[in-house]
Order: sequence, then C-alpha cells, then structure tokens
Amino acid sequence: MEKEKRIELYQKALSKWGEEAQLNMVYEEVGELLTALSRFKRGRASHYDVMTELADVSIMVEQMATLMKYEDFEKEKDFKLNRLKERLEKYGNNN
Repeated sequence: MEKEKRIELYQKALSKWGEEAQLNMVYEEVGELLTALSRFKRGRASHYDVMTELADVSIMVEQMATLMKYEDFEKEKDFKLNRLKERLEKYGNNN
C-alpha cells in the first residue's frame, strides 16, 4: 500500500477508535511481539509467528508516527539509519 494511503488509513483508525485506545494497542502489539520472539528463541514459535507480530508492531508504529507528525518520524528514522551506516563504515562490517 502506498504511503499516502497508509497514512489516510491510520488517520481513520485514530479518528474511529481514539488516541488512547490506539496507544493501548501499541502496548498490546509490542507485548505480543516480545512473546513471539521469546518463543521463537526457545523453538516454540515459527518464523511466521514472529513476522506477523512484526507487521502488527510496524503498523502501530506508523500509526503513532502519523499521530505525532509523520514527516518528523521519517526524518528521525533517516538520521538514525545514516548514523548506523556511518558506524558500520567506521568500525567495519565484520560479521
């Protein structure tokens, strides 16, 4: 889905259910991701289990970014990605 369509969808969800309910959903989805990762690490969850929870968390993160101001989120994300790139270049990419 295109970025503009996603943002429109997030705004509709925030409008329909409200900011507080969607913030609570962030907590719930992050908790489910943590559980899936823990189970995956112990061999009790599949790759798919983790991926589906990652998708849910990603959606909620973007929804919160929409609430906070999406452009600022993208700028901060780009800044941090560039910083990661610089660190990898500085310290080498030794696996």
